[in-house]
Amino acid sequence: MIKGPCEWPYFQRWFMIQTPLLEKITALFKPGGSTVRVSLEVRPDGIAWAVAGSSLAQPVGFAECRPAHRVEVLRSLADQKGWGNAVTDLVLPMEQYQVFQMERPTGIEDSELADALKWKLRDLLEFSPSDAISDVFPFPADAARGRGELVNVVAARKSLLKDLVELLQASGLKPGRIDIADLALRNLVARLDPENKGAALVHLRENYGQMVICRGQTLYLSRRLDVSASGLRDAARQEGVVQALALELQRSLDYYESQMGQVPPATIRLVASDSVLPLASMLSSYLAVGVSDLDWTAVGLESAVDSRCLTAWSAGLPLAGEAGK
Repeated sequence: MIKGPCEWPYFQRWFMIQTPLLEKITALFKPGGSTVRVSLEVRPDGIAWAVAGSSLAQPVGFAECRPAHRVEVLRSLADQKGWGNAVTDLVLPMEQYQVFQMERPTGIEDSELADALKWKLRDLLEFSPSDAISDVFPFPADAARGRGELVNVVAARKSLLKDLVELLQASGLKPGRIDIADLALRNLVARLDPENKGAALVHLRENYGQMVICRGQTLYLSRRLDVSASGLRDAARQEGVVQALALELQRSLDYYESQMGQVPPATIRLVASDSVLPLASMLSSYLAVGVSDLDWTAVGLESAVDSRCLTAWSAGLPLAGEAGK
């Protein structure tokens, strides 16, 4: 079963599993444990990792591997990097979970909210409700626009999470938190918005992209973008792909303004795997706002983080007031 809304500030550590595998999980957060904390994103093409620390310049890397070789690769990484007994947080990419906005029932305690809303997911999930595990995180009150008090309900496959936890244990690592890409990237975007006016980030992966808009530490909008790196690299298709991506970005900004009642950020920051293509300037010509490549010095780094590791790295960034997270 799922533990209800966690005792920490909302809601980076969004849920924790309490199967027999993890019935002692809360002990991992007591003082005196391992000083090493690792964030992992397990994907079909490999494993992205980042070691969390007090410095933004955290070690990161990507290990290419097929699913059948994950244990072998992760064990080797743990040995090479000295992760013995490291507390390891899992970060789920967008394709491994779903998020829905739902009206919060009245008279329900935070600790009971996930269970109270779970039955409403039956007709919305892309997988069997019997295989669902869920939790909630806040929806901004000033973005509800007369729809009552809303919450974000997150659902993932129980079988997938069980497999991921068993992968960590088979590799000699201690399971810690389970995070989602939306909230991991929120940690980074919050650092781009010290004045709480709003900031937007677009992270382009090989087969899709993700747009995140935050105000301060609050996540307002997260959207999957249908764009492929191969389409951007193909000269014959490139212009059409750029135009389609720009249209998706503009529609997201319009929704943020018209449906959520917020002022769109003046600039979209872009992180993409292909830094050779002048994509930021290409997109800017189609949008009402500016687009710029992320200035890594603005977040205290001298060089860019490997884009394949951006989500894992961002998951290890503490929010203001969460030093030692």
